[in-house]
Amino acid sequence: MLSEAPKIRLEREPQGRLRWLTPDEARALLEACRAQRPARLADLVELALYTGLRQGELLGLTWTAVDRASGVLRVEVSKSGKRRLVPLNGPADAVLARLGGGEDLVFGTRSWDAFRDHWEAAVEAAGLEDLRFHDTRHTFASWAMQRGASLPKLKDLLGHSSLAMVMRYAHLSPEHLRSAVARLDTVLASAAEAQDFSGDSAGPRVSPSESVG
Repeated sequence: MLSEAPKIRLEREPQGRLRWLTPDEARALLEACRAQRPARLADLVELALYTGLRQGELLGLTWTAVDRASGVLRVEVSKSGKRRLVPLNGPADAVLARLGGGEDLVFGTRSWDAFRDHWEAAVEAAGLEDLRFHDTRHTFASWAMQRGASLPKLKDLLGHSSLAMVMRYAHLSPEHLRSAVARLDTVLASAAEAQDFSGDSAGPRVSPSESVG
């Protein structure tokens, strides 16, 4: 037993890796994926980019969870353990229309091994460095923030349980901070104007020339 607890300096926890694709990089990746087999690799990647679904959620997606009429995907068991609805935009719906339909798994298998080698070959062919499949999720989040999504909305779209999980993307959308500081533009001007209107309590305001002589 120690007579006293030693003083330990805690290291700062890193914010975490954040790699996301530019639109040009994404187009290059999809083109390289289309040249690979199986052909569904490009559809898998494109749906990931437009929905932000995790790899396991995509591979576990069944046609019974696809509701194109309502424009949503139902993720029955997410990482947080909660069911959530994922909205479909036009390109995401087009991917599903291309795949056709059925009653089983949308991508035919739950195993990433069926796609792994082809994914790595496509990434190399596209000339992309330090890219993992999970970065398609970061890309979805980054694009959404850059185009005006709020942090609470992004939290719901990604299926996170707290805002802390999406704060890493906050710097990509400075508009909410810019609008906040813009409110301060006229603070001092307003104060000066208020003083001009209120006048001096001792009497009416006079100019320096009027106060001499």
